[in-house]
Amino acid sequence: MLRLTFIFLLLIALPALAQEQAATDTPEEKLRKMQAVEGRLPNDVVTSFKRRTVDSSQKPWRAIGRVNIGGRAHCSGALVGERLALTAAHCLFSQHTQTMVVPSLVHFLAGYSRGEYGAHSKVQDYIVPDEFDGTLGADKANLPHDWALLTLEDPIGQQEGFVLLHENMRAHAGKGPLLQTPMVIAAGYPGDRAHILSLEENCRIRNVLYHSRVMLTDCLSLKGDSGGPILQKSGNHYVLIGVQTASTKVGRTQASMGVTALAFSKALQKLEASTSR
Repeated sequence: MLRLTFIFLLLIALPALAQEQAATDTPEEKLRKMQAVEGRLPNDVVTSFKRRTVDSSQKPWRAIGRVNIGGRAHCSGALVGERLALTAAHCLFSQHTQTMVVPSLVHFLAGYSRGEYGAHSKVQDYIVPDEFDGTLGADKANLPHDWALLTLEDPIGQQEGFVLLHENMRAHAGKGPLLQTPMVIAAGYPGDRAHILSLEENCRIRNVLYHSRVMLTDCLSLKGDSGGPILQKSGNHYVLIGVQTASTKVGRTQASMGVTALAFSKALQKLEASTSR
């Protein structure tokens, strides 16, 4: 049984904000350009080209998808119920209007891959914590509150399936959550390969912050990964332990931050009860 010690780190966290598509390049052209310079990029430039891509038509990956906002930007997300999806709160904040976007602008595409998807639903409504303030941007006050639960118009989780939360994840004496292993997998649609799901594998939880509501991992994340699930392997299936929210550095080392399921599990339970009526 792993006990992750709570040690507060002073971090400069840069949220991996929703990726906007280039107005001039097609996705294929953009990918070719990125691949062409891959071997010449500085060491501190992060790309997703070493990640493993997966078949989004197969379980459990079909429950992960893109959160499209207003046809201009995207984040990643995951189905966590028949009509519920999880993403990052900052994905739903409009830099242009300095307000949260209206739900009708948000779409969830489960099992998205290269322009196709297993199921689609508009977002009927969503909740973010009252403490989240998008106008603060990357301020540390937002870190434990950067999550959002989307209520979908259609119960697409019935056919696509959904990711279950880690059933034994709980806080331990003000320290870290009790987990069998620190190993995690992060899944998302990064901006440099925005049209195919890829996995950042063999990552470790390095620290926990804010009373186990925030985790620091050595996963690498990019714009567009925000809102993607942080998973652990449990037997023959995957369970959700958090949501990706930010990229950061510890010294010169690239790292990522996420909100743990302890932050939103109670809100999810309430929504599950209300949407099942």
